[in-house]
Amino acid sequence: MTTGAKMAESSSTTARRRNIFGSTRLVRIGLLFVWGLFAGFPCYWMAVTAFKQQRDIYRGPYFVPFLDFTPTTRAWEFMMGPAREDVLRGLVNSLLFAGVSSFFAVVLGAFAAYGLARYQYRYGPYRNNDIAFLIVSQRIMPPIVAVIALFAMFKTVNLIDTPIGMIIAYTWFNLPLTVFLLTDFMNRIPIEIEQAAAIDGYGKGAQIWKVVLPLTMPGLAAAYLLSFFFAWNDFILALMLTFRTSVTLPIVITNMSAQMEPRWWLISAVGIVAIIPPILAVVVLDRFIERQVLHGGMR
Repeated sequence: MTTGAKMAESSSTTARRRNIFGSTRLVRIGLLFVWGLFAGFPCYWMAVTAFKQQRDIYRGPYFVPFLDFTPTTRAWEFMMGPAREDVLRGLVNSLLFAGVSSFFAVVLGAFAAYGLARYQYRYGPYRNNDIAFLIVSQRIMPPIVAVIALFAMFKTVNLIDTPIGMIIAYTWFNLPLTVFLLTDFMNRIPIEIEQAAAIDGYGKGAQIWKVVLPLTMPGLAAAYLLSFFFAWNDFILALMLTFRTSVTLPIVITNMSAQMEPRWWLISAVGIVAIIPPILAVVVLDRFIERQVLHGGMR
């Protein structure tokens, strides 16, 4: 085969690869576009419904403002007026309970995960894996199974419908998840790094604070996010353990729909408010995770 023929064949092969790559890229873009529509349409529908009147909701479906229906700010005026106290109470309670309980769950879970990752325990027939499974099994159990016993205990110590009671409940609810996630992160950190820090004169506390903690920051942030989401979206614990003072936003939204004629326009407006804090948490902690992945071990 001559040199020209080889060059022509090579060029043809390269062209075919480019075509295949271009086709694959178009398929990926198409799939991402379809997935984006599928995932984003509920948010769009909620946003549109928040600017509808009740008659537009039942006459619809109407999709495009100013074309299908005339937008109105009735829902937002009602939310900032007669429903302001209930919505604000639910929003503040949800932020407080989810944020504080997630912090405690991550701190306690980090200590437990470090112990399971660095030390070997033996209590009768139980080893580290058995202890870890016992902890995780508490999260496998549906909350409805334990909520009656939890209600009885909280009633005995006067923690029903109190912020402290809800923080304790959500910490208990999320602690197994954080232990499960952080144990894997701790196991990925080589023990030699701590040994090197010990040679440099660092005590055990300094090793954990200056070496282990920066390297596990991505795991801590991920565990915090998941704990925050579970506490923020929880319904059953808030339903059983609160009545008035400590109601959360999901309970407030449910009360709006538990009527003869649900006010979907108001529910949609409050729903938009409810998704803002989780979005902000993802934006902030996602950047923090990326920065710590790159620089966590360079302190």
